[in-house]
Amino acid sequence: MRYRGRRWNNILMLSVIVFIGVLNLPTLIKMYLIEPDPEPEQQISSPYPFLLNPTAEIQALHAAKWSIVLEDGDWVYQMQESGNKQSVSARELLQRWQQLIGTEVDSKTYSNLAPQLNTPHTIEVWYQHQEEPQRITYYQLPEFWLLKNWNNQWLAVSIEKSYLFPNLSSDNSLILDD
Repeated sequence: MRYRGRRWNNILMLSVIVFIGVLNLPTLIKMYLIEPDPEPEQQISSPYPFLLNPTAEIQALHAAKWSIVLEDGDWVYQMQESGNKQSVSARELLQRWQQLIGTEVDSKTYSNLAPQLNTPHTIEVWYQHQEEPQRITYYQLPEFWLLKNWNNQWLAVSIEKSYLFPNLSSDNSLILDD
């Protein structure tokens, strides 16, 4: 059987259409046959900006003298100095950091506060599926804290130090979160 130009053109057009369909097949399967992942249960909405990324899952939070790390599904403290007892569980402390919101500080206000700012401190927050941590720079002023959030905004937060940092007391045991 001998193909003429018209038949050959029809076969080529049909082959191209089938090829395009095969390329789009994974997208069509995802869109129509696979259900989307459920939204996280603890989606908190607020008119104020969050310190940490509210949509990302945290793996670890590292401060100068302590860390909170996810190990085998449980949040545990890791202390640089052994023999310290915490007044709050690791899970509760992490939730406090996750729910922390503040008032955005504009650049003019930050410039006015700059002479009062002493040595900056840093906390690292490691998220799942991200190669680099979020580095939170913060200053403690007499009336409030000044913290840089995940969106590179400066936030003013009025809160007690003990709410964000565990009370360290000398003891021979280290309490881990259950």
